[in-house]
Amino acid sequence: MMSFLQGSHGTTSAAAPSAVDRVYADVAEAIVTGRLAASSLITEGEVAQALAISRTPVREAFLALEAHGLLTLFPKKGAVVTALGDTETAELLQVRVMLENAAVALLSARPADGPRVDAALQDLIRIQEDAAQAGDLLTFARADHAFHARIVDETHNRVIDGIYARLGPRLERLVHRVALRDPASLTRLVSEHRILARHLRGGDTLSYEVALRQHVEDGHHALLRP
Repeated sequence: MMSFLQGSHGTTSAAAPSAVDRVYADVAEAIVTGRLAASSLITEGEVAQALAISRTPVREAFLALEAHGLLTLFPKKGAVVTALGDTETAELLQVRVMLENAAVALLSARPADGPRVDAALQDLIRIQEDAAQAGDLLTFARADHAFHARIVDETHNRVIDGIYARLGPRLERLVHRVALRDPASLTRLVSEHRILARHLRGGDTLSYEVALRQHVEDGHHALLRP
C-alpha cells in the first residue's frame, strides 16, 4: 500500500463519501500535509490498488485535484504533485487579500449581517485554538482557511465563491507549511484572527485592510524571505 495514504481519513461530508470523494480527500490530505511531497509522481493504478477501488474514480479525483492546483496530469504517465513556489505563494496571497477586502467592504454596507458572521468567525477561532493545543496542524490549517473563506462568502458572488473554492486546497497547504515550519506561529495566527474579527465587528474596514495585509506579511511572506 502506498505509504502516503496510510492513516489518511479525510472525507468531504458527514455522509459516506463516494469513491471519487474518498480518493480526492485522501490524496489532497497527503499533499496538504506534505506526506506526498512536491514533484512526487503518482499513478492511477497505484492509488486504485492502495484504496482497493477501480481506476475510474481515481481518474475523476485526479482531474479535480488538477483543477484545484494540487496535481499536474501527464497522460499515460501519471500525475505530479505541484510545487508551492515563491511566485505562486505571493500570487495566492495577493488574490486572497483582494477578495477578502472586497467582501469586508460589501459587508460594511450590511451591518445587520455582522453578528451572524462574527458568530461563525468566533466558532472557527475556537476550533483553531483547540487544534493548536492538540498539535493538529491539518485541522488548524482547514479552520484557518475556513475563517477567511467565511468572510469572502459575504461577497454573495457565485463567481468569486467558485474562484475561492478552487484556491482552498492550496491555501490550506500554505497554512499547514507555515505551521509545520514555525509551530509558534499558531498562537500568533489565532491572535491576529481575533484582531481581524474585532475590526469586522466594529465595521472598521480601513483597520481591517491594514491588519489583513500585516497578517499575510507576518504569517506567510516570511517564508519567502532568504
